[in-house]
Amino acid sequence: MSADIITFRQLGPDDVDAVRELHTGLNERESYFRFFGPLPHQLGEMATALAQRDPAHCAVGAYRADQLIGMANFIALEGNRDAEAALVVTHDEQDHGIGTQLLEHLAQLARERGRERLVAQVLPNNSRMLRLLMDCDLPVTAHLYDGVVEIVIRL
Repeated sequence: MSADIITFRQLGPDDVDAVRELHTGLNERESYFRFFGPLPHQLGEMATALAQRDPAHCAVGAYRADQLIGMANFIALEGNRDAEAALVVTHDEQDHGIGTQLLEHLAQLARERGRERLVAQVLPNNSRMLRLLMDCDLPVTAHLYDGVVEIVIRL
Protein backbone atom coordinates (compact mmCIF):
# COMPACT_ATOMS: atom_id res chain seq x y z
CA MET A 1 0.00 0.00 0.00
CA SER A 2 1.33 3.41 -0.92
CA ALA A 3 1.98 5.87 1.91
CA ASP A 4 -0.30 8.31 0.05
CA ILE A 5 -3.34 6.02 0.18
CA ILE A 6 -5.75 6.58 3.05
CA THR A 7 -8.01 3.70 3.97
CA PHE A 8 -11.27 4.27 5.85
CA ARG A 9 -12.72 1.36 7.77
CA GLN A 10 -14.79 0.53 10.80
CA LEU A 11 -12.68 0.13 13.93
CA GLY A 12 -12.85 -2.82 16.29
CA PRO A 13 -11.03 -4.47 19.19
CA ASP A 14 -7.86 -5.00 17.13
CA ASP A 15 -7.53 -1.21 16.82
CA VAL A 16 -7.35 -0.37 20.54
CA ASP A 17 -3.58 0.27 20.51
CA ALA A 18 -3.87 2.50 17.44
CA VAL A 19 -6.71 4.48 19.06
CA ARG A 20 -4.59 4.96 22.19
CA GLU A 21 -1.58 6.09 20.12
CA LEU A 22 -3.73 8.53 18.12
CA HIS A 23 -4.95 10.22 21.30
CA THR A 24 -1.54 10.13 22.99
CA GLY A 25 -0.17 12.06 20.01
CA LEU A 26 -2.57 14.98 20.46
CA ASN A 27 -0.97 18.22 21.55
CA GLU A 28 -2.36 20.13 24.55
CA ARG A 29 -4.70 22.31 22.46
CA GLU A 30 -6.05 19.34 20.47
CA SER A 31 -6.64 17.38 23.66
CA TYR A 32 -8.50 20.35 25.12
CA PHE A 33 -10.70 20.57 22.02
CA ARG A 34 -11.34 16.81 22.01
CA PHE A 35 -11.95 16.29 25.75
CA PHE A 36 -12.62 19.85 27.00
CA GLY A 37 -9.57 19.31 29.20
CA PRO A 38 -6.36 17.27 29.40
CA LEU A 39 -6.03 13.76 28.05
CA PRO A 40 -7.99 11.34 30.29
CA HIS A 41 -5.89 9.33 32.77
CA GLN A 42 -7.77 6.14 31.87
CA LEU A 43 -6.66 6.31 28.24
CA GLY A 44 -6.49 2.52 27.88
CA GLU A 45 -10.08 2.10 29.04
CA MET A 46 -11.19 4.97 26.83
CA ALA A 47 -9.45 3.46 23.78
CA THR A 48 -11.12 0.11 24.45
CA ALA A 49 -14.52 1.80 24.72
CA LEU A 50 -13.97 3.80 21.52
CA ALA A 51 -13.06 0.68 19.56
CA GLN A 52 -16.19 -1.23 20.61
CA ARG A 53 -18.33 -2.52 17.80
CA ASP A 54 -21.95 -3.11 18.75
CA PRO A 55 -25.33 -1.52 17.94
CA ALA A 56 -24.78 1.31 20.44
CA HIS A 57 -21.13 2.10 19.62
CA CYS A 58 -19.42 2.59 16.32
CA ALA A 59 -16.12 4.07 15.16
CA VAL A 60 -14.51 4.56 11.78
CA GLY A 61 -10.81 5.17 11.30
CA ALA A 62 -8.59 6.71 8.66
CA TYR A 63 -5.36 4.78 8.18
CA ARG A 64 -2.27 5.82 6.22
CA ALA A 65 -0.38 2.56 5.88
CA ASP A 66 -0.47 1.11 9.43
CA GLN A 67 -0.95 4.42 11.24
CA LEU A 68 -4.34 5.61 12.45
CA ILE A 69 -4.42 9.30 11.50
CA GLY A 70 -8.01 10.08 12.43
CA MET A 71 -11.21 8.61 13.76
CA ALA A 72 -14.86 9.43 14.26
CA ASN A 73 -17.17 7.62 16.63
CA PHE A 74 -20.68 7.66 17.95
CA ILE A 75 -22.45 6.41 21.04
CA ALA A 76 -26.20 5.87 20.78
CA LEU A 77 -28.17 7.99 23.23
CA GLU A 78 -30.90 6.28 25.23
CA GLY A 79 -34.52 7.23 24.78
CA ASN A 80 -34.28 8.50 21.21
CA ARG A 81 -32.65 7.82 17.85
CA ASP A 82 -29.78 10.27 18.38
CA ALA A 83 -26.11 9.46 18.76
CA GLU A 84 -23.37 11.54 20.34
CA ALA A 85 -20.53 11.95 17.86
CA ALA A 86 -16.86 12.88 18.19
CA LEU A 87 -14.08 13.24 15.65
CA VAL A 88 -10.31 13.72 15.82
CA VAL A 89 -7.58 13.95 13.17
CA THR A 90 -3.84 14.13 13.86
CA HIS A 91 -2.37 17.62 13.66
CA ASP A 92 -0.34 17.05 10.47
CA GLU A 93 -3.34 15.60 8.64
CA GLN A 94 -5.83 18.38 9.43
CA ASP A 95 -7.28 20.55 6.66
CA HIS A 96 -6.87 17.82 4.01
CA GLY A 97 -10.46 16.54 3.93
CA ILE A 98 -9.90 13.54 6.18
CA GLY A 99 -12.30 14.79 8.84
CA THR A 100 -14.98 15.38 6.22
CA GLN A 101 -14.59 11.84 4.90
CA LEU A 102 -14.65 10.41 8.42
CA LEU A 103 -17.89 12.28 9.11
CA GLU A 104 -19.43 10.95 5.88
CA HIS A 105 -18.51 7.37 6.79
CA LEU A 106 -19.79 7.81 10.34
CA ALA A 107 -23.09 9.27 9.13
CA GLN A 108 -23.59 6.25 6.85
CA LEU A 109 -22.86 3.80 9.67
CA ALA A 110 -25.23 5.70 11.97
CA ARG A 111 -28.02 5.55 9.35
CA GLU A 112 -27.46 1.81 8.95
CA ARG A 113 -27.94 1.42 12.71
CA GLY A 114 -31.19 3.36 12.77
CA ARG A 115 -29.84 6.65 14.08
CA GLU A 116 -31.63 9.80 12.88
CA ARG A 117 -29.31 12.51 14.20
CA LEU A 118 -25.67 12.95 15.21
CA VAL A 119 -25.12 15.37 18.08
CA ALA A 120 -21.70 16.88 18.77
CA GLN A 121 -20.52 19.18 21.54
CA VAL A 122 -17.88 21.64 20.31
CA LEU A 123 -16.07 24.44 22.09
CA PRO A 124 -16.78 27.82 20.44
CA ASN A 125 -13.08 28.47 19.77
CA ASN A 126 -12.65 25.17 17.89
CA SER A 127 -13.25 26.87 14.56
CA ARG A 128 -11.93 24.00 12.42
CA MET A 129 -14.37 21.51 13.89
CA LEU A 130 -17.27 23.95 13.77
CA ARG A 131 -16.55 24.63 10.10
CA LEU A 132 -16.23 20.91 9.29
CA LEU A 133 -19.55 20.04 10.94
CA MET A 134 -21.47 23.08 9.69
CA ASP A 135 -20.27 22.56 6.10
CA CYS A 136 -21.33 18.91 5.79
CA ASP A 137 -23.87 18.06 3.08
CA LEU A 138 -26.62 17.31 5.61
CA PRO A 139 -29.10 19.55 7.45
CA VAL A 140 -27.30 21.08 10.45
CA THR A 141 -28.39 23.23 13.37
CA ALA A 142 -26.20 24.80 16.03
CA HIS A 143 -27.04 26.24 19.44
CA LEU A 144 -24.84 27.68 22.17
CA TYR A 145 -25.54 26.18 25.62
CA ASP A 146 -23.46 26.99 28.70
CA GLY A 147 -20.40 27.93 26.66
CA VAL A 148 -20.55 24.87 24.37
CA VAL A 149 -21.89 24.73 20.82
CA GLU A 150 -24.26 21.81 20.28
CA ILE A 151 -24.26 20.75 16.63
CA VAL A 152 -27.11 18.55 15.45
CA ILE A 153 -26.76 16.82 12.08
CA ARG A 154 -29.95 15.31 10.68
CA LEU A 155 -29.21 12.06 8.87
